[in-house]
Amino acid sequence: MTTAQLRRLTGPTARPALLAAAQRLIPVFDELAAGAVAREADHVIDHDAIDRLRAAGYTTLRIPTEFGGAGLGLAEFYPFVIELGAADPNLVQALRAHLLCVEQLLAAPQGERRARWLQRIGAGAVVGNAVTEVDNRVGQVTTRVSRDGDAFRLDGTKYYSTGSLYADWIQVHAEDEEGRSVWAFVPSDAPGVTMTDDWDGFGQQLTASGTTVFTGVPVAADEVVSSPYSTAASHAQALAQSVHLANLAGIAQSIVRDATAYVAGRTRSYSHANTPLPRHDPQVQQVIGELSATAYAARAIFLTFVDELAEVQHRVAAGVATDDDYTAIDISAYQAQLAIAPSVLRAATQLFEVGGASQTSRARGLDRHWRNARVLAQHNPLIFRARLAGSHLLNGGHRAVQYTVGTAPAAVGAPAATSSTAGAAADSGFPVGS
Repeated sequence: MTTAQLRRLTGPTARPALLAAAQRLIPVFDELAAGAVAREADHVIDHDAIDRLRAAGYTTLRIPTEFGGAGLGLAEFYPFVIELGAADPNLVQALRAHLLCVEQLLAAPQGERRARWLQRIGAGAVVGNAVTEVDNRVGQVTTRVSRDGDAFRLDGTKYYSTGSLYADWIQVHAEDEEGRSVWAFVPSDAPGVTMTDDWDGFGQQLTASGTTVFTGVPVAADEVVSSPYSTAASHAQALAQSVHLANLAGIAQSIVRDATAYVAGRTRSYSHANTPLPRHDPQVQQVIGELSATAYAARAIFLTFVDELAEVQHRVAAGVATDDDYTAIDISAYQAQLAIAPSVLRAATQLFEVGGASQTSRARGLDRHWRNARVLAQHNPLIFRARLAGSHLLNGGHRAVQYTVGTAPAAVGAPAATSSTAGAAADSGFPVGS
């Protein structure tokens, strides 16, 4: 554990709970970073990695202390996500649905169900998701929850089931028999649940984002909750984007770490280089300096955004948040994404300016930084975010409502989704999809 690591997580002063969390998790992050290249090379869906994070308290950092967690605030919490992203961004993405589920619970009204789930997660349960479907129309969901005596049964197929292979519970987006949007919570080992690691993206390969099939899965009556799509504005999309941005900031940090380590130990150089040793070459030093500036800027921009997001959460909790608040944080999320994602992608390429052909060895795994960053940035196309931000600045009128993904109705020869299912790819209060 280094002083720099501790300061990144706690700042110059830290309350005891924050300091204790950092001291538990830094050794785990270091171990996970050391094995990241090998895990990716061998395509290891590493349940032990999740177990180590769980045991060290990562999955309960935001859970209130009375339910067994560390009770960290949002601004205290996100440096831990950045640090895990620097160690292995696959693990941040694998636990993204879990983190968002916790935020959903924290924002929920006081009651038995909220307390039961906070207690469950505080005791170590991990939640995955099953939201997105393939070949669905925009706003359509085909997974169904139907009555089965005093309980329910769940049937359907989901893709991008991020983290579910690692999870104890799966949060499934579905419709009930009346066409209403609902969440169904089922144990990942429930009869009728079949999960396949068939996600074939070139990055984020270990996030367990493959297909999940639900065939007559029994669902307890108190684990089906309404999830009505609403056209009301919220900060939900900004919150969902925050995990991606933290992960990208972590990747930027790991690019600097790996580039510095590579150059510091390199003795091979070129006849036309400036110095015999690369670490003394001013051009190589310039590249390292520029990479470090990218990482610094990504972190600073993101943490500024988190401060804004935390303020909106406080206003929501106090019942004074307005549509203008939601619009502002939505645009801030877009601007942060537009600043962070391209710069990290450039850094992941610029990294290769400090070496030669040996730097491209698969054993080094340095290409993983670009692949992982590219896939993270791909979830929410930058061109649309730039247009929305620019349009609002010029003309106003942006509303922070949930968007959905699917096939255009004309492409499948079907009518548009009805109002009861429009936007059903994700709840306006808790978007766990891409």
